[in-house]
Amino acid sequence: MSAATLTTFAGSIGGLASAASALSSILTGPGANTWWGSLRQASFGGVPFAVLDNTTKFGGRNVVHRYPYRDDVWVEPLGKLARSFAVTGFLIENSLVYGKLKGVPSSVIAQRDNLVAICEQNGPQTLVHPTFGTIDNVSCLESEASESIGHGRVIMIRFSFIQGGARIYPNVKESPAGGIQGGSQGVQAGALSDFAKNAATDIQQGAAVVHTAVDTAISWYQIAVTDIHDVKRVINAVSTLAGDFGRFFGGGNDGYTGTNLTAPVGTTPEQLLAADTANVAAVVGAGAALQTAAANVSDTTTFASCAQQLVTALAATAADPADAIRLASDLAGFSPTGMFTSSVIGSAMSSMQTSCAALFRRSALAGVAQACSTYQASSYDDAVNVMQSATALIDAEIEVAGDAGDDESFAALRVLRNAVVQDLQARGADLAPLTTMTFNGTMPALVLAHRIYDDATRADQLVQQVQPIHPLFMPMTFQALSS
Repeated sequence: MSAATLTTFAGSIGGLASAASALSSILTGPGANTWWGSLRQASFGGVPFAVLDNTTKFGGRNVVHRYPYRDDVWVEPLGKLARSFAVTGFLIENSLVYGKLKGVPSSVIAQRDNLVAICEQNGPQTLVHPTFGTIDNVSCLESEASESIGHGRVIMIRFSFIQGGARIYPNVKESPAGGIQGGSQGVQAGALSDFAKNAATDIQQGAAVVHTAVDTAISWYQIAVTDIHDVKRVINAVSTLAGDFGRFFGGGNDGYTGTNLTAPVGTTPEQLLAADTANVAAVVGAGAALQTAAANVSDTTTFASCAQQLVTALAATAADPADAIRLASDLAGFSPTGMFTSSVIGSAMSSMQTSCAALFRRSALAGVAQACSTYQASSYDDAVNVMQSATALIDAEIEVAGDAGDDESFAALRVLRNAVVQDLQARGADLAPLTTMTFNGTMPALVLAHRIYDDATRADQLVQQVQPIHPLFMPMTFQALSS
């Protein structure tokens, strides 16, 4: 700010010529090379203005944590505070210093209009601060111009500026199958490592401990035997046949969208049943291999591998991924019980049973996660329900692993949980949620599909979802996809 300009401004607002003269002598005096002499011409977006005073906010962002019965606090730093500037200034008529636009003195109204235009323009601008100098990426949060007869040809202005940074979006990584596959392998490796560590001492106690491992393996295998004879699983074994067999049959995980994977054209029910029989035989073979490995439990690698093969074989019997999740979840809920003495051998037998059960559950959880990666959610709500069901099983085992000190399994299960959540959140985010539909009377599904979706071809979807007594008489209240 030059002495000539300040003198002109002082005269315009009150005829304070003597004050302007005194200030001019300060600017041109010995202190010209200090604070006064280092002042810069202020502007915003290239539009100049004079500055009377300014306030700058800076520092750090902190959260103050207060604790009961403690006299001090913990201050948690969260980075720098965004630097902001509150500036008060003025515009003056035809000033040779502050009032020049494109190098030519202009009226105060033209200066104001140019400043209003630049402040209302979208996006940040460059601010030239009187003392901080040139600052890029500055946005005007608020501005104000004050005019009065008392000020005459001077317009008072006030600004609130804030300096911004680069526009950064969250780095969303969608790695549904890959993340779950890696997480499953990590759980299997961690389960093997922890089992080998825990069983090493117990095995030395003799044949009774080995028999406990065999008995535990048989108990777990019996769950798989029950699952392969599950009626729903058997019916769904032929649900991938091409064609429309009505709402009470089939599905193949088609949900409400009708996007199920069908068998190749020309496939017969006999062929699908034959394939299912082979899959069931594979489960029986995997069970026999597990029992054999349990009899030689000191070979922990083979034992763990056989447990994983049983889970894989059982999941392969499910034509519907929803069935695969259900069957693997049954194995993941394994919790054997037994009566053991407090002797050294009895304690070793109890420990062996606990270690085997943990290995089996963690192998099954890897299978649950892999089945979730192929599950086709029918709605946002469906994806959330499957995610909550799977994570509840994993959370329970995480707690067990933590209490037992199984560090590798604990860490691997947490990674697997995150992978399942990311997968189902990513694939369910774009699906329509369920909403409650209410009508004044019963109507045919065809009419409701037209009224709700403006698409009569979605009538079958409504029927599949609502399961009415008859498609011509849909209930007055039901849940359906919102879009």
